[in-house]
Amino acid sequence: MKDRDNILRRAEERRQCAFAIVEDLGLLERWGAYGRPVIVGAMAYGLVYAPDIDMEVYCPELRIEHGFEVLGGCATSSSRVTGTLFRNRLHDPDCALYWRLTYRDDEGVEWKADMWSAPDNYSLPRSETIVEPMKRALTDDARAVILTLKEHRETDPSLKCLSIDLYRAVLDDGVRDPDTLRDWLATHRTGELTGWMPEGAG
Repeated sequence: MKDRDNILRRAEERRQCAFAIVEDLGLLERWGAYGRPVIVGAMAYGLVYAPDIDMEVYCPELRIEHGFEVLGGCATSSSRVTGTLFRNRLHDPDCALYWRLTYRDDEGVEWKADMWSAPDNYSLPRSETIVEPMKRALTDDARAVILTLKEHRETDPSLKCLSIDLYRAVLDDGVRDPDTLRDWLATHRTGELTGWMPEGAG
């Protein structure tokens, strides 16, 4: 693929920036006081395009006040935190608590940290379970295709989809360009909580 190395280099630079933000805010340590935090999503797979950070936290005792302790600690310790958000999704399909931080980096880019806290025995699909299968399935070529399609998705409403559906299209069904992704989206169920893993992941 043309410019593959540049595409991958830019994604790795964004990924390192994301990890620096996690470290600056002490997110792993703050959440670690209440549960087991896990980096998931694009950061875990090396597929960072948008300024997003995704985490799951599995808690022996799930309490809303613990999440507010984390958000409050981040907001009061760093002037780079520009906003916080909480949603109680325990009675929705996600069956978890949603937390968000926004953070402005040195370049003025606003990053979004999406964090879900759930009980230790959470029985619905967990993003943490596909991290290693994704890393095994991804080649540099597949990463470059996915990152390129993420770029197209930013400006083309007909390509709007969850990243997990984009990964399915590329890794399972060989989608390689915007036109075939558009066709794939028209013929597949998308936008659902799923336990999908790459083919051959076992």
